[in-house]
Amino acid sequence: MGRNLRPLSERKCIAATISFVLFAAWALVAMPHALADSPAPENAGAGGTDAGQAAPEKGEIEVGTVAADSDPTKPVLFSLRDEFFDLGGDLWRNVAMFRVDKAIFEKAGNPALGKGILMRADLPVVSFYNGRDTETGLGDLYGQVIIAPRISGPVFLAVGTGFLANTATANSLGSGKWVVAPALVPVWFFPRRGFSYVKIQDWISFAGSPSRPDVHFLTVTPTFLWRLSKRWWAQADAETNTNWEKDNRTNYKAGFLVGRMLSQRLGVSLKAEIPFGGYRQGDWTVKAVFFATRF
Repeated sequence: MGRNLRPLSERKCIAATISFVLFAAWALVAMPHALADSPAPENAGAGGTDAGQAAPEKGEIEVGTVAADSDPTKPVLFSLRDEFFDLGGDLWRNVAMFRVDKAIFEKAGNPALGKGILMRADLPVVSFYNGRDTETGLGDLYGQVIIAPRISGPVFLAVGTGFLANTATANSLGSGKWVVAPALVPVWFFPRRGFSYVKIQDWISFAGSPSRPDVHFLTVTPTFLWRLSKRWWAQADAETNTNWEKDNRTNYKAGFLVGRMLSQRLGVSLKAEIPFGGYRQGDWTVKAVFFATRF
């Protein structure tokens, strides 16, 4: 840490303000739907259960839906997010992202009780300011497939892989490489209150521009989510990033998120992250998300 705090530049203030404005705009767009939905009965879970259908165990559907945009095993219908990264000095990066999920469950009537596959795709539009000019364009597309062999009970294990495509329209907006990222995610549920998981993911480049450096790093992300009320939740997480290509250098960051469900299926969240350590990447990050769940 050890550096004196600097006043924010005008460009950084404007970019950070855009993130908050987008967050507020998304909330306003979703508010009519939230007002139209009556609160769910206390024991109905996120979306209730149909007659004759087995009820999920306590805590799984309820908390899972509340945390759908944070849970790597939970499908969102779509999410819109804006992420602003203060990279230190006069450098910054902003990512506007559209995410969509597709879930295939063995027991279609109740996803919490069957085996399933969750597929995720992220479409990022990236802006990068290098201290002189701002460049904006398409970033690297990300896809993810997670297999959940057991989505019931207080503990389960999800495995799968991510895939990063070399689609950025400029060097400053992407890695220049095709990357595969296998992942292992043990998850613990706390009935009716929250859950915790650790996402372990290794990112390895296998093709791409020969003029760009190879990619190989490991991220370990422990996350703890706690439900504050029927509609509010808080989340704390941390991440270590070990770069195998640069003498195993490791950087760290910690984050805190507050979220609210506007209705049974619509939610918003706001997150702040602080990088730290000798190899930290940037000074601070703010992320705003509006999402809709599939169930």
